[in-house]
Order: sequence, then C-alpha cells, then structure tokens
Amino acid sequence: MSGSNESDRRWEQILRGDGPIAVAARLNRRLFALLPSPWRCKSCNAPFRGPAAGTMRWLGYSPSAKNPVVCARCIERAPKGGAVVPVSVLMADVRGYTSLVENLEPSRVTETVNRFYETASSVLLSVEALLGQIEGDLVMAIFVPGLAGKRDYRRKAVEGAQRLQRAVDWLGIGVGIASGEEFVGNVGGGGFKDFTALGDVTNVAARLTAQAAAGEILMDAATYVGLPRMHPDAELRELELKGKSAPVEAFAIRARGTG
Repeated sequence: MSGSNESDRRWEQILRGDGPIAVAARLNRRLFALLPSPWRCKSCNAPFRGPAAGTMRWLGYSPSAKNPVVCARCIERAPKGGAVVPVSVLMADVRGYTSLVENLEPSRVTETVNRFYETASSVLLSVEALLGQIEGDLVMAIFVPGLAGKRDYRRKAVEGAQRLQRAVDWLGIGVGIASGEEFVGNVGGGGFKDFTALGDVTNVAARLTAQAAAGEILMDAATYVGLPRMHPDAELRELELKGKSAPVEAFAIRARGTG
C-alpha cells in the first residue's frame, strides 16, 4: 500500500506537519521561496501567484482540488503511498436519497447533487479539510494535523459538520465523524490512483453516518474527548455498529440554527 521510504517520509511530513524533510524537498522549498508570491503551497512552497505562477501551474504546481493550500503535486500527483497519522474522518450522507431521486426529473437530480457537492466542498475546504470520496449521495472529508492543526483537527471536523448542516438544511443530511490513527495517502492500481483514508476510523465514520438522522451529527468518543466544553449538551448514545464486536460510545449534536 505504501511507496518508497522517501515518499512515505514526505507524506508523513505533509500529513502530520512535522518530522524531517528530505534533502531534495528542503532544496525545493528554498528555491521556491526565491520566487515572489503572496500565496504558496503549504508543503513545498511552490508559488501560486506572481510572475512564475504560470510556469509553475504548467509544471503541475497548481492548487490541489483536495485542498487549495497545498499543490496538486504534493497530493493528487504524488506517488502512491502515504502514512499512518492522526486523523478525523467526516462523512455526510443525504437522507431519503432514493425517494428524492425517484420524484425528480433526471436533470433535476443532477442539479441537486451538483449543488450538494459544490456546497459541501466549499464548506469543508473553509475549515482546512482534505476532500476524500465524493460520489452518489455521500461526501467525505479528511482532517489531518499537518493542515488543520495538531490541536485543532478534531474541532475543525466538528465545526465543518455544523457548517455543512447549516449550508444544506434544504436537503437533509446525516453526518458521522470518527477519529484515531489510520493510513492516509494515494492508493490504487491498474493505472487508477486516488487520495483517501483507509482503516477502522473510516469504517466507524461510515457506520455513524448511516445512523445519523437528518440534521444530526454523530461523533465517536475519540472525536468528542477534547470538545465537552464546546458541546456540553451533546447526547451520549451506546450504538451497535455493523462489524463492531462491542457497542460504540457516540455523541449526538445538532448544528445551531437547524431543526
């Protein structure tokens, strides 16, 4: 699943936001720092604005679609590989999607889903998420210390969920969030490659999402542990989740201003 040692060290540095940077990466950062720009890649220092921006975009150093504070060469165009890092995984799923599409013209289905994707992407990027899977009636966001902050990535996942619930209250979504350590990076084969998170954290987030009611946010205890003062009214639930041998503690909240 992982690539070369150097590649994995690079992923570790991007996702955790610390650790030694390879010599080549340090040279790139110093070189790119000589090119004037008010906005540059948070990882490799490539300029996104200024006189060299056009050439850099041509070379692939344009803002990533996964998160525009990092360039595409550091995320989508990076080699296969990744690192096991602390992460919060958020998933949002449209409630009653089958009934919704059954009662809409095909063109209206496309319009509704695209509006959901665009709104969700904008909201989640505003809280420093990395966009993961986006398909059907589901969106996934990945919050890592290297981008969302070592102390803040779980808080920002919950904040993103609340903003998302408010932004798409016209649709009705359930949101699940789980936190822990798991693999994050580029995976694939046969010419296909995608950036994602893989492991038990993602599985728990998916199961929580499936049980969240419209307008509701369900988070696991690992996510809630640093947030009790911010969400003292959270409802504790013991949930039976598919594939888990024991009940899972979850905390339910609703975004202020919704339902």
